[in-house]
Amino acid sequence: MEKKLKKNDNENDYKHIILQIGRKYTYVGFSGLHKPLSVINTPDIFVYNEKFHNSNEDNEIYEIIEVFSKTKKKENDKNNDEKLLQLNDKKEKEKSKKKNEINDDDRDEEKKIKKETKKKEKNLIYHYEYKYSQDLNLWNIFFEEYLFKIFHNLIKTNIKTKKVIVVLNMFIPTIIKYALCKSLIVNSENSSISYINDLISPLYLCNCNTCLVVDLGYLNCRLLPVMNGLPLYHYCTYINNGGFYINKEIKRLLKEQYIKRDTFKNENLHKKIDNIINDECNSNKDVFNNNDLKNDSKYIKEEMKDESDDFLNYYWNLYTQEEIINVIDSLSDNDIENIKIKYFYLKNDKNNFFSNKYILFQYKKYEIIIEPETRWKACEILFHKNYDQNLYSLFSNILEKLNIMETSVFHNILLVGGCSNIKGIISKIAEVVFQVLKEKNKLAGNFENKVNFLFPKISPNLRQFIGASIYSNLENLPEYTEEHINNNVLYDHLNEDVYMTFKQ
Repeated sequence: MEKKLKKNDNENDYKHIILQIGRKYTYVGFSGLHKPLSVINTPDIFVYNEKFHNSNEDNEIYEIIEVFSKTKKKENDKNNDEKLLQLNDKKEKEKSKKKNEINDDDRDEEKKIKKETKKKEKNLIYHYEYKYSQDLNLWNIFFEEYLFKIFHNLIKTNIKTKKVIVVLNMFIPTIIKYALCKSLIVNSENSSISYINDLISPLYLCNCNTCLVVDLGYLNCRLLPVMNGLPLYHYCTYINNGGFYINKEIKRLLKEQYIKRDTFKNENLHKKIDNIINDECNSNKDVFNNNDLKNDSKYIKEEMKDESDDFLNYYWNLYTQEEIINVIDSLSDNDIENIKIKYFYLKNDKNNFFSNKYILFQYKKYEIIIEPETRWKACEILFHKNYDQNLYSLFSNILEKLNIMETSVFHNILLVGGCSNIKGIISKIAEVVFQVLKEKNKLAGNFENKVNFLFPKISPNLRQFIGASIYSNLENLPEYTEEHINNNVLYDHLNEDVYMTFKQ
């Protein structure tokens, strides 16, 4: 039974605060509660931005951070980009003026400036799939503002004894984790913090200590085997695939279906189509081109003849191609997320899990059609993305790393992450897992009957949060205070991953 915060409850009755920062959303609540009290969008600290990380002057850094902190929730991405571009253009003009004013006597000084810029660029490292700034002061300022926005409505000034349980991705660079933890202790006046790997906390939902944790996240899909309560971190692997790429595919397919229809009406539109489809389509293997249009035109003609309902044709012809393409391009990521959960799924021919229904959904004043094929084809990118960035490759890689004794982790497969909410995901993953097991020929023939998919009846985005809420009640959690900051113990532990020890 879920425990909810009641009006007459005192916040002091709940021992700790849970702070889970994911790639897309940040959740805040109290331990013992199964629902967070606050859910906000995570800022774009995970997306590399040249203007943000390559700032050469301190005042530029402060101005950029100010832009990040003052933007609205719903329009965060658009406003940030516009303001950052304006700021960058302003600075570029100032720099060009300075260059014009430099005379021959000042050339030596100009060379020094270039050398300093190169040194700063060398200090920027590549970690995981992103490039991060190593400026601790920058991250301290950023998290000071960010955490204030999170906690100022949640924590009362007279509560200073609470501990914060931080739930984060294990691949986040040490500099970011350290700045966050330091800000929680120093600026938020919390007595101490504990740190939990986001792939460990869900285990407490299923009371399982040997399993394969499968995180189907927003930017990445990750696998972490856990053996008798011990996470095998050296086997942890990931691919660059997830909800973000599905959302891109949904947009591409929505535009493609309208372009196909218009092509049937007028074959002369072929030359204009490449200019309408954006550059993102060209990076996909199954990019739509003019040859595809010609090959599909017969299919479209036959289908149009069989359509007895003029209602559908009315909506196909309701807008011009340019207008509907612009509307689809304007769909925000949250809009795509909503229609993905409602209307999209993974087809399974063996179970006859398939629908021939067209969907008509409303966006502002527009009515947009989703074809039956588009509804299942978009999610297939999880399994068919190029360059080994798909779930088949992910499971193949982890099976090659595990020895015969460690393959018992496949007995229990725990699904977490937003993409585990897609309809049909379990049967599709089961199909891939069994295919990989047969091809690798490592396991007994009846092994399929021993595989259990652990799928708690809780929203996928909350499984890490609720797991951490249960986890936080343990007495043997590692705990860090301001003293650990001063003697560098916290930084060393974060850097060496000592905190990741999983205690049953």
